[in-house]
Amino acid sequence: MEDESIAIAHGNYLERGGAEALSDELARTFDAPLYYGFGDHDNVSDDVEARSLYEESPISMVKRSVFLRDLYYAWNAQRIPELTDYDVVVLSKNELSWYVPEDEQVVVHYTHSTPRVPYDLFQQRATSLPSRLYAFAARTIFLANTKFPDRFVANSELVARRLRRYWGVPEEKVSVVYPPVNVEQYEPRQTADYYLTYSRLIPEKRIDAIVRAFEGLDAKLVVGGAGEERETLERLAPPNVEFVGYMSEEEKRRRLGEARAVLFNAMNEDFGIIPVEAFASGTPVLGVEEGYTKYQVRDGENGLLHDPDPASIRESVERFEREGVDWDAAEIATFAERYGADRFREEMREVVAEAVEDAAIDPNAKQARKRSQ
Repeated sequence: MEDESIAIAHGNYLERGGAEALSDELARTFDAPLYYGFGDHDNVSDDVEARSLYEESPISMVKRSVFLRDLYYAWNAQRIPELTDYDVVVLSKNELSWYVPEDEQVVVHYTHSTPRVPYDLFQQRATSLPSRLYAFAARTIFLANTKFPDRFVANSELVARRLRRYWGVPEEKVSVVYPPVNVEQYEPRQTADYYLTYSRLIPEKRIDAIVRAFEGLDAKLVVGGAGEERETLERLAPPNVEFVGYMSEEEKRRRLGEARAVLFNAMNEDFGIIPVEAFASGTPVLGVEEGYTKYQVRDGENGLLHDPDPASIRESVERFEREGVDWDAAEIATFAERYGADRFREEMREVVAEAVEDAAIDPNAKQARKRSQ
């Protein structure tokens, strides 16, 4: 695969999260330039050669509306002249998946999830007429435009199932490669007397249920992160809940290593970086029994599972106080190694190499088969 030129193409860099970190790692893995749609160049790692596709767009309001951005991508991402000179394009996220590749160009689509509201969260989130119309339109136009990649890469077995179910992608075209987590950056520390939860403070993470669960508990909860729900969460929080806001990487690593356990309650999570960071720190996870979280947490061994409501979370904390978990910090940290960045690089190189090999056309193969018969 040494002779193929490769480009990475990512959707929005409007904020920095797990998908953006993964796309940066793809660029490093293949020593490739990174193209992205709307976004802030400051959200890209300094060591990555990144180029914005729509920086000069005259429609500035597009950036502020999810609906308008989706429409913009559906039309404009079909034709991206900047990508046509590359032999291989690795797509990350869905925004640029409208790209129509040239005849022998190989496309690998790393899929963090199929769109959530139109598919797996439809029953929970499509509760109004506009949301149902949006979901219906998205399902209609996405189905016709998901057939171009030579290979799909899902970030978990759960997302692989979504690709097969919702987009009809054949099983043989789907590989699973877990996102890269720099597990070696984390380590167990002296245990402190508090529980930890952190994420963007948005409804989908259901931090409110965790906060309510600590009402009346003889235990302390530290809440890290920023977001639209912070003021609401602070108003409903009991006195034993402390909000520390955005945490630097140094503070995050410290708190992950010293917390008694990390609580994770995200809605139907497609993978979940936070539980892996906790495991790499030797810290158990009290996680919700849904989405991919229920497969990461081995109940009674590296954590405990609960339902998403406050009562069940409270029971989980009380059970942890009584019983703890079977694995010690070293065993939990070892479990996290399966999600390491080195493993991600190796597996992605293998997948892309296989996609290139499978896409090769041999005009002589048919005649050779005839002569052998």
